[in-house]
Amino acid sequence: MLAPITRSITLSLGLISSVVSPQLLADAELDDTEKTTRSLELGSTSVTAEGLGATTENSGSYTTGSTSTATKLNLSIRETPQSISVVTRQEMDDFNLNTLTEAMRHTTGVVVQHNDSDRVAYSARGYTIRNFQIDGMLNTFSFMKSDADTIIYDRIEVVRGATGLTTGAGDPSGTINMIRKRPTHELQAKAGVMGGSYDDYYSYVDVGGPLAFDGRLRGRTVLAYRDSKSFRDNYALKREVAYGILEADLTDSTTLAVGYDYQDKQVKGSSWGTLPYWNGAGEKAHLGRSTNWVAPWSSWPMKDKTAFATLDQQLFNDWRLKAAYTHRTSDAEGKVYYAGGGFPNADGTGMLAYSKHFAGDETMTAVDVNISGTYPLFGGDHDLMLGYGEAKNVNTSPLLIDLNPGDYGNIPNWNDMGSTPAFQDFDTGIEGSRDTIKQKSGYLATRFNLTDKWHAVLGTRYGSWKSSNAKLGAETVTQAHNDMLTPYAGVLYDFTEDFTAYVSYTDIFNPSEEKSVSGSYLEPVVGSNYELGLKGSFLQERLNLSTAVFWSKQDNVPEIDDSVPRGPNGEEYYKSGGKGNKINGFEIELAGEVMRDWNMVAGYTYTHSRNATGQRMNTASPLNLVKVSSTYRLPGEWNAMTVGAAVNWQSDIYRAANRPTGEKNADGNPITFKEDINQKSYTLVDLMARYKFDEHVSASLNVKNLLDQKYYENVGFYNGVFWGEPRTVALGLEWTL
Repeated sequence: MLAPITRSITLSLGLISSVVSPQLLADAELDDTEKTTRSLELGSTSVTAEGLGATTENSGSYTTGSTSTATKLNLSIRETPQSISVVTRQEMDDFNLNTLTEAMRHTTGVVVQHNDSDRVAYSARGYTIRNFQIDGMLNTFSFMKSDADTIIYDRIEVVRGATGLTTGAGDPSGTINMIRKRPTHELQAKAGVMGGSYDDYYSYVDVGGPLAFDGRLRGRTVLAYRDSKSFRDNYALKREVAYGILEADLTDSTTLAVGYDYQDKQVKGSSWGTLPYWNGAGEKAHLGRSTNWVAPWSSWPMKDKTAFATLDQQLFNDWRLKAAYTHRTSDAEGKVYYAGGGFPNADGTGMLAYSKHFAGDETMTAVDVNISGTYPLFGGDHDLMLGYGEAKNVNTSPLLIDLNPGDYGNIPNWNDMGSTPAFQDFDTGIEGSRDTIKQKSGYLATRFNLTDKWHAVLGTRYGSWKSSNAKLGAETVTQAHNDMLTPYAGVLYDFTEDFTAYVSYTDIFNPSEEKSVSGSYLEPVVGSNYELGLKGSFLQERLNLSTAVFWSKQDNVPEIDDSVPRGPNGEEYYKSGGKGNKINGFEIELAGEVMRDWNMVAGYTYTHSRNATGQRMNTASPLNLVKVSSTYRLPGEWNAMTVGAAVNWQSDIYRAANRPTGEKNADGNPITFKEDINQKSYTLVDLMARYKFDEHVSASLNVKNLLDQKYYENVGFYNGVFWGEPRTVALGLEWTL
């Protein structure tokens, strides 16, 4: 177990020596005269010698100058005692990362796995990522239902490890924070179209700038539309995206912004579960990538609507008051029928359907108010953030009366899913269930500058977490946790002008939202999280290097209970992982401008999970993960051309599943035994190229999975596999004002 970490530390030291090598940086550094007279050109944009700001749009960069996701303090990546990755606007544009899932595939340490066509899970450091933020606002949705289109975001920040200070309850996996685009002070406009494999068509318009009052009122509008089919049989998607924001300088010290975003994802051919790995005889089923045993009408549409407002008030000196409000609704109205259970026989029998009418609404309201600034103490200036936030999430579903025949789930012939009759039920108009989660908390964080070289980031969060689950005709199940205290502590030492070492610690507390087969909530997850790291910053923070060794211990971790079938409505049941689950690992990432016109994000992650007996957990997630994305703008007469590549490699994964013997028991059900489903290590290669005809028009080419690698993205989930995407090619054309 120590060998991969030892090798990784050796690799990190080699990378450090390369980064600070005079030969490598010679072309990127500007002499003193140039630094004071001009900016460094990056494509059609420029970055001043003072370094980057928080906003990544028009910076041409693969990193950011500051981030607040981990602590709410406005700190650089180097000043933050946690591992942070940023997917910038430039990287999203370069590699055609149009959805959150595609962006996470480029993010160091994040594992992306689909459970079916429309449900995707992200995990880091051995646990599922369940905490999401938008513009730093607490988001109580358990996952992003519509796999958000990224066209409205300036950047996506991912903090790995526990983030209790900013998100409250959670796992030590991480937090994904999506930062929206803001209005620009100058007129800015662009429009683009794209066409790709499997009839994938995408178009967008993005316009922003001053509206009135000499630029004191600004606005921005983003519209996008996708219409695509798929390599999977019978699957098609249409998505509408709309985003609008107004920003007004009410006074010289007061800025108010109001906005609205809308994402409507309509799909056909939705699956619910994975593809069978074994047939009824107990042999490999050898089902191809295009296999999608759904009724043609099977659909799982998802619609998100969010209204938000922010107020930024300068108080005195550098002290500021920030207040934010958001209200989001998400609803689904679809019926799914998928052959996801059983084992297929050659005569078309053997399969059972997972079917359900998905209907209901989920509403979230969140408020956050904080003040920040610097204060003097012991002869130095220090940063302080003090705030209060609360959020409420309500998920309701109507009472539906099933009108389908008793054998509706038995599939006569999986070769003929087209003859499946439509799902029949009756909506009573009565509320059938209501799930509510409420969080309230106050938080405090400070960066204390002990000396010129020693710094401490200290914080705490104090609050409550309450939930209730009410079903018609049943007793309401509640759980409440008051006086929740989540400490945060990090110590940093700047031992050179370029490098900082740090150590950080935080407690972990996560009330379980999962239930056992008995219907009761599992016990809360508790534990601790540690991180020891080294960070480097070069070229006025346009290039960041970070390494970290991390370890955590948790008790009562929920795991899907594969020993029991799904519930009557298709719900999944969980069991406690017991005592002493431990995770340790190592990360290294280099992100930013390596040389002039050369951007790169390169990351390696090793994560090892063990239970109390020392056995490996989470075997369906890779031990080793490598992600590299790089682009280069050609010199000289080829300066209009930018080329790039992305390489993702992961080690093998496996998970135990139930393999049939080919015989049946007295009830006629297949007799099975446990056996692992494996996916060997694999490498995915993407390519990109962009050519600027002039300052207004450019064309792009993106190839994903260049080698057409065949691989399973997920194995063993409900006894099946989920195929990864084949090679795709996309051509795009963009016009910029």
